[in-house]
Amino acid sequence: MKVYTAAEMRRYEQAAVDAGTSFEQLMENAGQRAAADLLRRLPIAGRALVVCGKGNNGGDGLVMARVLQQHGWQVDVAFALGRNLSPLAELNLKRLAGLSGIGFVDAEISAGRLKAAYDVVIEGIFGTGFTGSLPDSVAAACRLLNLSDGLKVALDIPTGLNGDTGEADAAAFRADITYTFAAFKPAHLSEAGKSLCGEIVCVDII
Repeated sequence: MKVYTAAEMRRYEQAAVDAGTSFEQLMENAGQRAAADLLRRLPIAGRALVVCGKGNNGGDGLVMARVLQQHGWQVDVAFALGRNLSPLAELNLKRLAGLSGIGFVDAEISAGRLKAAYDVVIEGIFGTGFTGSLPDSVAAACRLLNLSDGLKVALDIPTGLNGDTGEADAAAFRADITYTFAAFKPAHLSEAGKSLCGEIVCVDII
């Protein structure tokens, strides 16, 4: 089992890029392979909500949204931190333009609608670099997402969980499945991680 801190993960990704795999391809591989595993579990198309942050964790979610749409899913996308996205996330947002079955919704979805409207909720707000306490708006979003009756999926690590230390915000997202990319993170093995991550699936990105 490989276990990488956030700094070690950055070095791993840079080494992959130095060896000829672009950051764009790493993101594509992450989203494609996580989506492939999810589709094996849920072969009948349904409705999904993908909640993105500004950075590359959200970009992974946007790749997954595209893959799910290609397999007949209806996908709503919400931005928990606005639409000022990282370049790679913005690139993958543009790839959703004009696709049937892709909708954009406000991050403040009503609790009643969220609870039963989606078969899957995919959370990609903060990745392994998260530290400190969640901003109030993100904490509120996570509390709302936790109410969903659908399968709850975290990308790399549930938002609100510090990937290196295992410290968790009280409002952290509570996943049924966590797709971690390239390696496990220290927090996955912590007590908080065991309660927040659900099943952890390590996805290769190269």
